[in-house]
Amino acid sequence: MNTNRTLAELIEVIPDAAMVVNRNSEFVLVNRMLVDMFGYDKKRELLGQNLNMLLPEAVRSVHQNHVDSFFEHGENRPMGKGFKFVGQHKDGSNIYVEIMLSHVQFDDGPYAIAFVRDTTSLKLTEDKIRRELEHERALALTDHLTGLANRRSFVEELETDILELREHGWQFAVCFIDLDDFKHINDTQGHEVGDKVLQHVASVVKNGCRGSDLVARVGGDEFATIHPGATLEDALHVLERVRERLMHELADHNWPVTLSMGVCHCGDASMNYDVASILRAADAAMYQAKQQGKNQIKVAHVAASDSE
Repeated sequence: MNTNRTLAELIEVIPDAAMVVNRNSEFVLVNRMLVDMFGYDKKRELLGQNLNMLLPEAVRSVHQNHVDSFFEHGENRPMGKGFKFVGQHKDGSNIYVEIMLSHVQFDDGPYAIAFVRDTTSLKLTEDKIRRELEHERALALTDHLTGLANRRSFVEELETDILELREHGWQFAVCFIDLDDFKHINDTQGHEVGDKVLQHVASVVKNGCRGSDLVARVGGDEFATIHPGATLEDALHVLERVRERLMHELADHNWPVTLSMGVCHCGDASMNYDVASILRAADAAMYQAKQQGKNQIKVAHVAASDSE
């Protein structure tokens, strides 16, 4: 390319970093802003070099394919609708850029002219906002006292498991857990001790369940678990282990509290289960355990009439 002085002067006065490259991805023109953006001292460090030097090594091998495609049939990309990718600073750090890309024809053939904007600060801001939103969502789904999932999170997971059963036949079990005589702890030892009891129960239940199980605090002294993929026998085995471990540990702390549990297994994909009917069944079984002596597990089944 015979360097056009007017073009060279033009790309120096525009408010963006700019480059002109040939079909071989070689720089034929760059402006001062581009040189500065990527941390170089002189234009001659770039001129005649391959565009790959501004790209992370991991993407260099495939970049020429994109260049070839652009010269064959690529469309011009205006700023705001341009390409966004990661560039590599001279010091090896990554910068995030957006490129407006256009074809330009000279006497000796086609070239590509690109205007580049550094969006690193925008990317960092977007990442920060996303992390904050994720943190806020996590807080919205977490019980502040125990660190377990809260009732909202529990219901969302249960809705998902119902859908998985309906579409894929994946069974699950749900358990409601209520602390027997917990009010006596608060009344005789104070709410601070009561909170410690709740935190200890949460820890033991969480550690006693499988890694795939969801454990939630759904009320003051009420907990709930979801056991994806579990048969009724699987769930009962896990919950009995939790009940026995808690019974011994609570006794060691001189906390006269036991657990009453109600388990509902859902494994029939033809039944129209819903959150309300499952919770109603598990809750009823839990109260049956209380009425029949506490500190035990009762099994409930969602009746066909409840799920229609």
